[in-house]
Amino acid sequence: MAFITFNDLQSQSITKASSVNESLRSGEKFEKQIFLSYRRKDSQYVKPIVEILKRLGAKIYIDYLDESLPEKPNTETAAILRDRIQKSDKFILMATPNSSESKWIPWELGLGDGFIKYNNVAVMPITRNSNNWDEQEYYSIYGYIRKANSTDGSKFDYAIFYPDGSAEWLLNWIRK
Repeated sequence: MAFITFNDLQSQSITKASSVNESLRSGEKFEKQIFLSYRRKDSQYVKPIVEILKRLGAKIYIDYLDESLPEKPNTETAAILRDRIQKSDKFILMATPNSSESKWIPWELGLGDGFIKYNNVAVMPITRNSNNWDEQEYYSIYGYIRKANSTDGSKFDYAIFYPDGSAEWLLNWIRK
């Protein structure tokens, strides 16, 4: 088990996502829509995360592709994001060392927990070192997405590790 690092994301071969906000454009709620919360300062790491999730069959909402959002955040921004979170099936927080400085992340996480429910919320730590992560205390009640190998070593993928010690493959969590 290792945390995803900034180097992992920079070295990953990424193809540009042509329609990341597919559900937003069509106005429909697709199966397993994921709201991706992140600090705008870390936006260069969003595309690699989106590619990981899209390969697992997820539809991802990313605010910077939402043309209905005002250029400068205001109360309308909050109302739109609240609606997007409420219409999502899953919520993933891309947590970096910059996340603790965000005014929006704790609010979005609280909405995700309330609307989508605790078991459909996960934290994806992005770190400098694959073995260490300095987390916010309240993140520890959610499952963490990490790189993992199967017990027999036959599979390498992403998994969610829960506070109770259990784990499941990210693909299975997305499909639930």
